[in-house]
Amino acid sequence: MRIGELLVERGVLTRAQVEEILDTQEREHLPFGELAERLFGVQPELMESALIEQITARATPLSRNDEVDDAVASLVVRRQAWQFSFVPMRLEDGHLVAATTAASLARAVRFAVRILELPTTFAIADESTLSALLQSQYPIPGMATGMLDGSEEQRWLGKRKPRKHAA
Repeated sequence: MRIGELLVERGVLTRAQVEEILDTQEREHLPFGELAERLFGVQPELMESALIEQITARATPLSRNDEVDDAVASLVVRRQAWQFSFVPMRLEDGHLVAATTAASLARAVRFAVRILELPTTFAIADESTLSALLQSQYPIPGMATGMLDGSEEQRWLGKRKPRKHAA
């Protein structure tokens, strides 16, 4: 479903407003969301939510058999891959295909749009599959599966000794 249709369905925009955005987009060559925000005051959070819904509907599942093309692996560094739960997989029809989890999709989309500035489609992986990809493609000593959902981080934090504050 197109982003404008989603926003109409949600009652955020009218069909006439969507048409006005599309007409303006033809002249100004700006992203739909940017124009919706500028012309009609659509909140960025609403745009992001609709975009995530659109991407989720189009995303394909990732299997453990999918391989990473070495030519695209260098698009991100280790820290970015782990921070954004983002593994570039391959180029396909002029788009980067990247793996992420459903829970990390919003963060991965923001990274792709703001940092990579590449048209990106997503393959959705379960956490253990994405973690295995991250560990094989972007190894960082001490990083573990639970780092994606925060459970491992909480365990690490629980093992730290509290800091003593000076009186």
